[in-house]
Amino acid sequence: MRIMAVDDDLLILDLLRECLTKQGGYDLTCCETAEDALQLMEEETLPFDCFLLDIMLPGVDGIELCDMLRQSSRYRTTPILMITASREANLMERAFYAGATDYINKPLDGIELGARINSASMLNDSLHREREIRHTLEELTEKMKLRLEEDVDLEGSGVMTPPELENMLLRMPAGCYSMTLFNIDISGIRGIHRDLTGPQFRYHLMEVGRAACAAMEGLNTMVAYSGHGRFVGAVIGRKRFDRENALMKMNARLSNDWDVAASARPMPPQLVMGTLSDQRLWSGLSASNHLRDNSVPPSKELTLGKSQADVLFDRLGEIIGQ
Repeated sequence: MRIMAVDDDLLILDLLRECLTKQGGYDLTCCETAEDALQLMEEETLPFDCFLLDIMLPGVDGIELCDMLRQSSRYRTTPILMITASREANLMERAFYAGATDYINKPLDGIELGARINSASMLNDSLHREREIRHTLEELTEKMKLRLEEDVDLEGSGVMTPPELENMLLRMPAGCYSMTLFNIDISGIRGIHRDLTGPQFRYHLMEVGRAACAAMEGLNTMVAYSGHGRFVGAVIGRKRFDRENALMKMNARLSNDWDVAASARPMPPQLVMGTLSDQRLWSGLSASNHLRDNSVPPSKELTLGKSQADVLFDRLGEIIGQ
């Protein structure tokens, strides 16, 4: 256990050296001033596991040093024990406010010192385990991240998977039907995907799917999510499909139902809706083939609605890959 002791009393430092030996599993570093301690910490590559700080130091005192350590990301949770001969309550209150973990009274008692150090060691081990668990959770979260091109199953949103949509069209009786084939694209999808976790990205897709189904309620409609932020589908019927009205309803639904906490974004995404062909008559087979051919947006549509930063980010990736 690496310990740094900072005290201007040489007798205290000698006592600490006698108690905290390498044979006992301690690696002790001693400094007489806070300034020396800060300089040494800048030069050290390995972090310390515990600090013993005298409150009454010349220049920068122990409480100020404690506060400086807590401002460092490296030592934000490291055990800090204050050494003091004072009985002033407000002094220890200041120390605890600055982030001190515990305190030891002077004159030092070897048994008490060992017990406090052992407690600090147990706390340090607990903090290390917590950091490891947090790191593991972060890795698992990253592995759960959905691929941008993945045709995610949005069960519960009313949206089909591409195979389900294809199967529905191919099972239609032979003949030609009045259909409008359409696409719905999420603008800036690459930037959204890059910034979000898997559950957050799924929330975006689910809400867009629900909004699309709600906007076309009452119409004979089939919608599927095909990946890359694109939804494709067909409206079956002779009546001309009012695309602008449907898009307006979708955006209104998203704005009303948007959950900032679940999405990790303050505003819902912007949608772009288009028709995939001016052709009006389709067989089930020809409609299925056309939707499959248009399941991925053209590259120019992928950047539609992106911020300048997103466009620059993608361009940088292209340059690096060359």
